[in-house]
Amino acid sequence: MSTSNKLLLAMLLALGASQSPSAMAAASAPAAASTATSPASGALAVLPPEPLVRRALESLPQLRLGTLQSQLAGVDKTRLQAGPYEWTARASVNQRRVEGGERFQEQELALERTVRWFGKAGQDQAIGAQGVLVAEAMHADAWHEAGRALMKDWFDALREQAAVARLDEQLAVTEQLRRVAAKRVLAGDGARLEQLQADTEHQRVAALVLQARQRQEQALAQLEQNYVGLPAPDASRLPLPPAPVEGADYWRERILHDNHELELAEAEVALYTLRASRQSSDRMPDPTLALRAARERAGQERLIGLTLSIPLPGAARAADRDGAALKAAMARERADQVRLRVRSAAQRAVIDNARSYQVWQTVSEVETQARRQSELMMKAYQAGECTLMDALGSRRQALDAALAAQTAQVEALAAYARVQLDAHAIWAID
Repeated sequence: MSTSNKLLLAMLLALGASQSPSAMAAASAPAAASTATSPASGALAVLPPEPLVRRALESLPQLRLGTLQSQLAGVDKTRLQAGPYEWTARASVNQRRVEGGERFQEQELALERTVRWFGKAGQDQAIGAQGVLVAEAMHADAWHEAGRALMKDWFDALREQAAVARLDEQLAVTEQLRRVAAKRVLAGDGARLEQLQADTEHQRVAALVLQARQRQEQALAQLEQNYVGLPAPDASRLPLPPAPVEGADYWRERILHDNHELELAEAEVALYTLRASRQSSDRMPDPTLALRAARERAGQERLIGLTLSIPLPGAARAADRDGAALKAAMARERADQVRLRVRSAAQRAVIDNARSYQVWQTVSEVETQARRQSELMMKAYQAGECTLMDALGSRRQALDAALAAQTAQVEALAAYARVQLDAHAIWAID
């Protein structure tokens, strides 16, 4: 082992001995920690202001469509309350001929309407009211899904911004290494190969910066295009992810207690059940009542009467009844499927929140140690105690650790915000 490597190993061992896990975790805390009065409130400060979020969500086409669907459900409710039947007026004029040449003018007027009986009008009103509830639940679910999409795009942009910032730091370091290598070559202390290696590393990092900037521009353009009025995210001072203080059961039950997707599935079950009951009531067809007034034999005879007609049910009614019952059964099965999926998603969101926080803590400690080691290697290279390849390798490890720590921090903030969103603590439609 060379003298420079022995010196480097001694410095790293001394660093590892002096750095306790708690000290490394404290060193990895970003400057935003001192400005956050509460970890939870500081974590949510990374999101855009809620009034701007609401304005952006309301302008989305799918949510404007949800508003129109709610209005349409109100119109359907009015139609069902009025019923499918209308008054029908009939008039007829006849000429009666009697053998022998006598003729008579005769007229008849009738007013008729089919009526709903056996509580069918009340059932139709209940179906209309439930249809409004389904439309409202559908709108609320669309709002929540749009909020999820916005949050995902927001944190994607934050992640790309953080990557650009880290790569810019790395580019500055490679530029410093390139200058040091050039000075050493001019002084005769370094080989020409080291300068070429430093130039190659600088160009490699510059290419990574260009790629990261392209991804950042695409993410920001998507935010600007899809969500009008939102400010650009700022990854320069990310807050600390808060530790999960409540238990997993608390957050899981809170998410399940007020879940729009589950409410929509249950509302559809109730709607299809009401429709099945309504079809079952149609086993007895609705009667048609008619009031008749006739003038016969040129007014010599006048008639006033009331007629009642009832259709005879056939196989089509039975098929409609069976089909409605099957649709209700299918809705119940879909609700059970949604219930399982929602429960699984709630459990996964809570676990991701806790695990993402733990991953961030661990990776932050690694990043702190890798950064300190890279700084020591840089000093050792400047002092001529290690090769450029050793310094570059240490710097690459530090960059990878920094990017991993920054990504883990964004992921932990995103997981926490997702739990708050699913629990309707933020951005709730109501």
